[in-house]
Amino acid sequence: MKTPTFVIDTSDTRMFYTYRYLQNKKYKVCSIANNTETGAAYYCYGPQKRFTNDELMNIPDRSDLFCGSLNDMQKKILEIKNITHHNLLSDEIFAMDNALLTAEGALMLIIRGTNVSIFGEKIAILGYGRVGKAMATLLKGLDVDFSIFSNDYTEQSMARLLGKKIYDLDSEFNDYDVIINTIPAKILPLSKLKGAKKSCYILDLASYSGVEMCDINSLGLAYDNALGIPGKYSPKTAGEILAQSILRNLEV
Repeated sequence: MKTPTFVIDTSDTRMFYTYRYLQNKKYKVCSIANNTETGAAYYCYGPQKRFTNDELMNIPDRSDLFCGSLNDMQKKILEIKNITHHNLLSDEIFAMDNALLTAEGALMLIIRGTNVSIFGEKIAILGYGRVGKAMATLLKGLDVDFSIFSNDYTEQSMARLLGKKIYDLDSEFNDYDVIINTIPAKILPLSKLKGAKKSCYILDLASYSGVEMCDINSLGLAYDNALGIPGKYSPKTAGEILAQSILRNLEV
């Protein structure tokens, strides 16, 4: 019989706050380090966690596993052990809440990474997915000058609702003070970067970098590859968002 115990990987800072949130909601909670459960339970990890096969084999049969995406071999292990996988990244509410926290942290990095007021800067947002939308919404609220770049017709159509200029990715970025990439692909080759201002600040928010570091270094451009912003800069809120996603998954 499955116990109502949440076993939390608190090595991730935001998961510590997930632990606290569930504890405050009167659930039975323990950390991975102090886990004494031998039977099935609810095992919770941050969505960026990368498992080894041995780690999955050590989770008790018939447990529930809350984490990010898994590969086919790992899914097979869970199937054999009758473990239910809840992919937190498939929760649209969590994804949008996370995107908003990413945009908030990105604003801080832009202010820190440039030497002029954000109100005097011209910003390019590459991609108009969740993070691109959150970034555009935040900048529009501040009345900052920005444009959106995308080759996706649906994204272009949605972006026009903002009343901002929309360009395809083949366009030049010569006039921009800040380039924010949200597209997980090498969309900023050397030929494109050569046209950027020498003072341009490039902020990469994508899970897969849009540049080659050798190109950035050769041109001397300011660059940040900012992965995991919510967990770094808003860990309490990010942890609570994760806890809420976990509880929503249990209701399905």
